[in-house]
Amino acid sequence: MLNDLYEAIEELSELPSEWGKPYFSQDQYYEPVELSGENLHDFKARKTGKKVCCVDGGNNKIFESPTDSVHLIRIFFNIFQGENRVKNIEPTNAFLISRFDGEKAKAELKVISGSIPISEFNFVLEKSEMDERSPVTAGHTVRKYLEWKALEYAVEEYLDEGDILVRDGVLQTTVESEREYAENAYETVEKNDVVLVGVAKTSSLMTTKNYPLIAAVQAIARESDKDMWYYHPIAINDHPDHKGEMYIVKYHPSSTYAFRTEFYREIDADVEEVLAELAFQAKDPIFLGYPYGLVDADKRARVTDEEIDYLKNMCDNVMEAPFRDKINACNAHDRLSNI
Repeated sequence: MLNDLYEAIEELSELPSEWGKPYFSQDQYYEPVELSGENLHDFKARKTGKKVCCVDGGNNKIFESPTDSVHLIRIFFNIFQGENRVKNIEPTNAFLISRFDGEKAKAELKVISGSIPISEFNFVLEKSEMDERSPVTAGHTVRKYLEWKALEYAVEEYLDEGDILVRDGVLQTTVESEREYAENAYETVEKNDVVLVGVAKTSSLMTTKNYPLIAAVQAIARESDKDMWYYHPIAINDHPDHKGEMYIVKYHPSSTYAFRTEFYREIDADVEEVLAELAFQAKDPIFLGYPYGLVDADKRARVTDEEIDYLKNMCDNVMEAPFRDKINACNAHDRLSNI
């Protein structure tokens, strides 16, 4: 069995004879640039004195049925200056109760605790805002909205001109409602002249030769004398809902990772200064090559399965039969997995 697996790995390790260009499905908005070692640039890690704020969110479902769901959502941001945490922010926790109403889902947010002031309010999610026709997708959708709200609050309350705001993920929206939250955040960033950066943990970008784009750039970099670098340009981006200037960045010379990194294109940023500060944060062995502020934000925002199991168990004795009947329509697979 292992020999067969080794052969599969060897086959998948083959490099293409040529790289082609970055590929974008909505090609009317992007003008890709041919991949080349000339687009690799050196930079050095250093402290700049700027504050760095990293924003992230997490969600996990507690209960779901074909018509209802209950999620726990957690939103968090931190603020570092060099290696020092500037401010202790408590994550904001909220329950999201969503119910189907025809082709829409009505979702009610109930804030429980936390330092980030998020108002309790109701959402109506259109079919286009849900990944599938299920109220359980409301948790992920609403969490993204709240991340933009937290980003806006962090800028207004804690950041100064030239400080760095880092969002987990790219600077792109996919539905009309998220676009409204993002635009409000962008306006706040511009008004305060804060540098907004998106760093994506994963990337599905490909080349026109059907090879992962980040892997292609890393292969090109291995043929150079650069052990810490950023790659740019990737494409001329005119997408109205994608506000990021795209880079691929290796933040530590000993890391095996490179990350898609985007700069909000309406702010005139000193790219190498910002990358230098993020690289200074990316030396922690807990995840070498990934800015520590994002590691911390991910950890503090994460809603773990252990938390969810605790909440389920605490509700078990008070759950009434009609609601139990609803959730039993969806949970048999989970019960079998735990046997």
